[in-house]
Amino acid sequence: MPALQRAQHAERWLSPDTLEKIAAHLRVPKSEVWGVASHYPELRLTRPGRRLVRVCTGVSCQVRGGRALLAACEQTLGVRAGQTTVDGAVTLEELDCAFACSIAPVVEVDHAYRGRVEPDDIDALLSAPAHAGHSAAPVVATLPVVSGSPSERLAALVSAAGRRRAGARIAVGVGACSMAVGAAATLERLRDEVARRTLPFAVGAAGCNGMCWAAPTVTVARDGQPPLVAGPVGAADVPRLLDALAGDAREAPRDVAPEFMAPQRRVLLEHCGVTDPGDIADALRHGAYAAFAQALSDGRPERVIEEVRAAGLAGRGGAYFQTAVKWAACRAAPGTPKYIVVNGEEGEPGIFKDRHLMEGDPHRLLEATLLAAFAAGASGGILYIHGEAELSAARMAVALTQAGACGLVGRRILGSDFSLELEIRRGAGGFVLGEETALLESIEGRRAMPRTRPPFPVESGLWGKPTVINNVETLCAVPSIVARGGAWFAGLGGGHGTKLFGLSGHVRRPGIVEMELGCTLRTLIDTLGGGSSTGRPIRAAVVGGPSGSVVPPRHFDEPLIPRGPVNPGTGGVVALDERASVRDAVRTLLAFNTRESCGKCTPCREGTARLLAMLDAPVDQAAVRSLSEVIQLASLCGLGQAAPFAVLSGLAEFSREFGVS
Repeated sequence: MPALQRAQHAERWLSPDTLEKIAAHLRVPKSEVWGVASHYPELRLTRPGRRLVRVCTGVSCQVRGGRALLAACEQTLGVRAGQTTVDGAVTLEELDCAFACSIAPVVEVDHAYRGRVEPDDIDALLSAPAHAGHSAAPVVATLPVVSGSPSERLAALVSAAGRRRAGARIAVGVGACSMAVGAAATLERLRDEVARRTLPFAVGAAGCNGMCWAAPTVTVARDGQPPLVAGPVGAADVPRLLDALAGDAREAPRDVAPEFMAPQRRVLLEHCGVTDPGDIADALRHGAYAAFAQALSDGRPERVIEEVRAAGLAGRGGAYFQTAVKWAACRAAPGTPKYIVVNGEEGEPGIFKDRHLMEGDPHRLLEATLLAAFAAGASGGILYIHGEAELSAARMAVALTQAGACGLVGRRILGSDFSLELEIRRGAGGFVLGEETALLESIEGRRAMPRTRPPFPVESGLWGKPTVINNVETLCAVPSIVARGGAWFAGLGGGHGTKLFGLSGHVRRPGIVEMELGCTLRTLIDTLGGGSSTGRPIRAAVVGGPSGSVVPPRHFDEPLIPRGPVNPGTGGVVALDERASVRDAVRTLLAFNTRESCGKCTPCREGTARLLAMLDAPVDQAAVRSLSEVIQLASLCGLGQAAPFAVLSGLAEFSREFGVS
């Protein structure tokens, strides 16, 4: 996989000649190289045009005008989606999801996202030069490594980091979403203007605070005063903002955060939008690695497992399996070395929480990975990140390098006997990678297809060794649990803790929020989301993406709890107003599941395609339910088992839209 990805990065596609050279270099059969290259959606076996334009037509973008944007691109370029212009200049494609749902509709031009795009913007986008974006330049860390216990060594690092503390600070939220609506230009203009005016502010980047609806956001932090969040602040708005901060304007900038932040219980997100993701010193000043250093000093991995067990932490990838059970089983399993795998693939349309965490607080994820590895007895680890989550991967790579330089990753961490070697691997597309054994197959260089179980990964996982696999959001809860105690976390959400939700579709305030489980869709859509963006009533919400369900308003007051009447799933919430077609949304989700089937199971491979065909005619409910039952019961992994959920829930509540009388 790394060889194929590097070759494609260099040449923009994988030619037959390149595949043969890779086979010869790796000494594997050409058929095996071709089999892997042809399996992953992001690997290209045909040459693209000199420019690549992709229009997102996922549910969130679709209801915000994505189809109209695609039609405008087709008219302007004179080609259909999936084709290249006659002169080879531009290839136009549909995109299942850009995972920037909060700034829908999205168009990707030469691998850079543009958000909130209107059809009138198309000519300007196509004529603009390639734009590389902005990843927030890493701060060079020169922190000392000293002797003593792990806690004493960390205290020395924190002390050195504290000496670099700035005073008044202006931070621009720079994430994948905000970059797509001009955050990089806002940051550059702020730096120039503050320097020109010699104002007493340090200007830098922070992660996104979840207020994607107000992006680009600017946070002003001054000693003795609560932080102020202004937005949206475009580059042209910067002089007016600085005038207001200096008292030279008639009105002070309005703080847009309270109405959005007040209802939340931010645990995992507490430092997103606050710390600089490229500066380990900033992370240390805010408490990063403290829980891990204390656990190392205590020297009792079992205590970490027990705190996680007491917290009731369950997997946030959608399955909600008890995390402590995995860790304890891996620790008890015979065989070494043992591995920890962080699943940051997040290939489910409408879901963008894990990218938000990696972009906004990468050191939290690293600390969480260290705690999980320490508890499970792992000495090696893989950070598996979606192939198109460029900013997530870039920031995790910077954080990993900085942590290694400070003695926080690698051999004999903080002077202890515990070691963990971590590396980053990139995915190449494939929704099935959310299934943990398919992910292992990918890391080992094969097609992403689920393994039969047992044996389970905690017994025989990566390279046949005991392996723990956890989702990004799941792990990011661990530092707070270890620091504050499992009982504290269990006291949130009626014993379920907190959960991240991505709000998109027809809401006034799309973005990422963190709430205690047990909250309701009414609260998410009306209180945090600000209600309908169109002024028309919300008629349904798609909850949990392609593996989720369509929920009608009569269930909006049900508590969102795992395996409850309304399951939160992975946390995506797409609101649909009364003019949106539920049938179109369901068809989009099922079509995605059909394309993304790995093909191993006949019920999934053939059944989803037949189910999709049934939606193109008046629907026979009995036949749909019968086929759905076969797909659910006979599929090997969660993709097939959950594929009919949206269809069944849509039919149950909106049968007339499907031609059922």
